[in-house]
Amino acid sequence: MSLDSKTRLGDRITIREAFAELSHFEPHPASVRLLPATFCRRHGVAILSQVGQAPNAPVILGAAWPEKPGPLQEAVQLLGRPIEVVRLNLYEIDRVLRSAFPGLSPVAAGDDARRIDLDMPAPAADATATVIVDALLAEAVRSNASDIHLERYVADVDLRYRIDGILHQCFTHISPTNASEVVGRVKILADLDIAERRRPQDGRFRVIFTKADHVQSVDFRVSVVPSPVGEDIVIRVLDTTVGLFTVDELGMSGNVESLFRRLLANPEGLFLVTGPTSSGKTTTLYSALVHMCDQSRKIITVEDPIEYYVDRVNQKQVSAQVSMQEMLRAVLRQNPDVMLIGELRDRQSADIALEAAGTGHLVLGTLHAPNSLGAISRLRGMGLDDSDIAANLVGVIGQRLARRICAACSAPTALTEDQERLFGSLVKGIPLRKGQGCEACRSTGYSGRIGLYELLVVDENLQGRIADGAPLHEIRRLSRDGGFQTLTHDGLGKVAQGMTTLDELVRVVPYRQIVLARSDGAVGASTEPR
Repeated sequence: MSLDSKTRLGDRITIREAFAELSHFEPHPASVRLLPATFCRRHGVAILSQVGQAPNAPVILGAAWPEKPGPLQEAVQLLGRPIEVVRLNLYEIDRVLRSAFPGLSPVAAGDDARRIDLDMPAPAADATATVIVDALLAEAVRSNASDIHLERYVADVDLRYRIDGILHQCFTHISPTNASEVVGRVKILADLDIAERRRPQDGRFRVIFTKADHVQSVDFRVSVVPSPVGEDIVIRVLDTTVGLFTVDELGMSGNVESLFRRLLANPEGLFLVTGPTSSGKTTTLYSALVHMCDQSRKIITVEDPIEYYVDRVNQKQVSAQVSMQEMLRAVLRQNPDVMLIGELRDRQSADIALEAAGTGHLVLGTLHAPNSLGAISRLRGMGLDDSDIAANLVGVIGQRLARRICAACSAPTALTEDQERLFGSLVKGIPLRKGQGCEACRSTGYSGRIGLYELLVVDENLQGRIADGAPLHEIRRLSRDGGFQTLTHDGLGKVAQGMTTLDELVRVVPYRQIVLARSDGAVGASTEPR
């Protein structure tokens, strides 16, 4: 089935397969209000056309999930007219609804979301699965956790929260006897198949947390994987009330931030952000979108899934009906200036990214690679041509997230023998600090996180050597001669400023990169390319 084809559900429902753009329609507020706001919010639909007198004229209906026939059939019954369904993302539908229903809250506070008291008491030993799940979700939000891990063993169950990148074991009443009920409750919230226990499943749900007059909307992304003794769950916590970061809030050093802004002003080319899972890649890309978002450029994203909605950005989500490759081909026909690809996962998506970058588009994307230079090896490993990489790649950021020293208990500390052996002359003369542990930081010595960045700019010299197929060590030497600074150097600069510790650098920066930086000599070279 092509992207431009249509599907018919009976005589009164027609579904366009391709994603549409809200700018192609002129919603009429009185017509939008022909469907109840609660119905539209619950099912992610909105009327996009003016409804006239002719009873058989189809009504154009935007839908976030057109693959679900129930709400579409109900809309036909409510309207008493045939409908033509177009696929829009949820944010665009929310814009239509809020313009037609004054006072309607943003999509983050949807009417169908579960509501939980943020200060709910700890569950009793005999609490139901519903109460236990509500309590563990509330605790995750109170603790500013990024993930919840529920792991089952033969005679035990572990509950752990990832806070500032570190997993912390927590007491729980979840046991082998009630673990299946708890897993089932999470699967119900995420709209997963509770009878399916042999295959991995992924889902998502939203909760509205209340505390006095305060309302906090949080999305939870669920991954369920079978194990020999049941099913394990990891829940990613996405707080939709937290504002998106701007570029100057990322914590980049002055020269790196200046270069980053300069590269984002490019009219074309491929710009990548690399790093392992949970290293802040998506945050960096979203900050780039916020920086570039104005009325002069059309920005389209292709994501799997959409994590946060950005005003005035056309965000598209990959689905079972529309693959990453199909969606990328489709959005190229939408005349974008800037494209963001959630992740370059394979040869096909990387080929399309390079093609778009070489035909007048600025393309942003993430790539799983150990550092910025490793992105070149990764692209080569996908089978891409060296000359195409050289011609279109304009820059790569490599990054990590290190824990920030707790400001309430920060104190000077001494260099250990192990640290001196590992870092050598790199730490000579650097003042060191360390958190002593207090109530504010849960006795960890850390509170919050700070980004560590390295930015590789593909200048004319690097282009030539990449196109020639030069090995990575030669490209690294050439970039170093041009002023390139590594994650290790950026981290040491933040250690010197009292932001983080050498222990954190050892934890998040690969050993090989520290050793290579030590062999290069002391910190201090400019990051401006020569």
